[in-house]
Amino acid sequence: MTERPRTTTPGTELGGMFPRAFQKEYVTIVRGEGHHVWDADGNRYVDAISGNQNVNIGHGREAIAEAAREQIETLEYTSSMLFANEPAMEYTEKIAEFTPDGFEHTWLVGSGSEANESAVKMARQYHFERGDERKYKVISRRRSYHGNTAGAMALSGFPARKDKMEPLFQNFPKAPSASPYRCEFCGGEGAGGARTSSELRSDGSEGGRDCGVECADEVERIIQDEGPESVAAFIAEPVTGAANGGAYPHDGYFERVREICDEYDVLFVVDEVMAGFGRTGENFAIEHWDVTPDIITGAKGMSGGYTPVGGTMPHERVADVFEDVEDGFQHGHTYCFNPTSAAIGTAVLQYMQDHDLVANARTVGEYLLERCQEFYDYDMVGDVRGKGLMVGVEFVQDRETKEPLAETGAEFQGLLFERGLDNGIITYPSGTHVDGERGDHTLITPPLTVGEDDVDDIVERMHATFADVEAELSV
Repeated sequence: MTERPRTTTPGTELGGMFPRAFQKEYVTIVRGEGHHVWDADGNRYVDAISGNQNVNIGHGREAIAEAAREQIETLEYTSSMLFANEPAMEYTEKIAEFTPDGFEHTWLVGSGSEANESAVKMARQYHFERGDERKYKVISRRRSYHGNTAGAMALSGFPARKDKMEPLFQNFPKAPSASPYRCEFCGGEGAGGARTSSELRSDGSEGGRDCGVECADEVERIIQDEGPESVAAFIAEPVTGAANGGAYPHDGYFERVREICDEYDVLFVVDEVMAGFGRTGENFAIEHWDVTPDIITGAKGMSGGYTPVGGTMPHERVADVFEDVEDGFQHGHTYCFNPTSAAIGTAVLQYMQDHDLVANARTVGEYLLERCQEFYDYDMVGDVRGKGLMVGVEFVQDRETKEPLAETGAEFQGLLFERGLDNGIITYPSGTHVDGERGDHTLITPPLTVGEDDVDDIVERMHATFADVEAELSV
């Protein structure tokens, strides 16, 4: 595949936009259809990352546009602090049918960051209303990302996105990452020699499960160190996104976490902002394990990218505490329960169900993960992992030692992104997961509508991209 001519626009020439980086040059995307997008020069790209892991049903679906038009013409907005609205009622009822048993309510917001902020405040008030007024701390994990607002950043173990803002955030305690490839207990070896994440999970060994339990036990030690009377919640991504692409714990980890949270009266919150709503081949990623959390948060795929929306979904045992609170949940935003966003969300969820996209993510995801094993042909690939249509590839300088790339960080990630565009595919490089400064990985998260032929195209374009990158690194 050959390099394509592309017009790039520097940050200083983006109209009135305050760009993320003024020094960066941006390609302008003008149109999307299915799992492809086009730039201003007519170049077509495979959207292998679903926009930002949120365009779960693909671009340009007429049914969603029609639902949005109809609702805007009927009632575009009403304040949730003063009124109820029918689209929000319908959407939250539909979500309740999609969530695991026991989750009957959703607090609708505008983003994943807001959903996680809402979960923290909900956990805090839950304990307050039950007389445990000292419980406020939330334990999270290293190599985690829970959003870009102040509270969500306090939860995140993602130095690259928070260092310049310190000490703005609350210094909440951090548990081990629970990532088998770089396990802090078995070193990624499980019960045998050094192997890939997928091998560690497929051989049925007890080493992985024992390690998962040991890793979870660190959560208990932190609760004890902080004082159980001060800890309100523990939050984790069942399958990690931007902070540690596609990683998930050894079996036994989440089961043990559930036991610990029950023992110390700590709410277990699962951040499903990226992994939820079908991405991993289950409605929610936590359903890959026999575990029921106390609060689920979601966003991204909830609206398919057609509108900003997020949700905080408490189990009935949490929601019940608020039923007799006269002044209610002490929280809210202008766009909570927005009727237009709710109508769009309903249409997106209906589209997912009509086209059986969760099952498609499971079956096509298995094929994607199988084909991605081919990436071990490149010396720079250290690990391939994931569930469903959420696959991560980690890059290393030395596969045996797992030493990060020498060109780690912006240099490598920028190269990977640009060579991806040259080969007609959009990639999602990230990093700093090894020691806060080094480490590189990328996510492959196409829309849930893709088939095996589309996966073949994605993998071939990734092959071409990796080959180009590896050739440049070796010069």
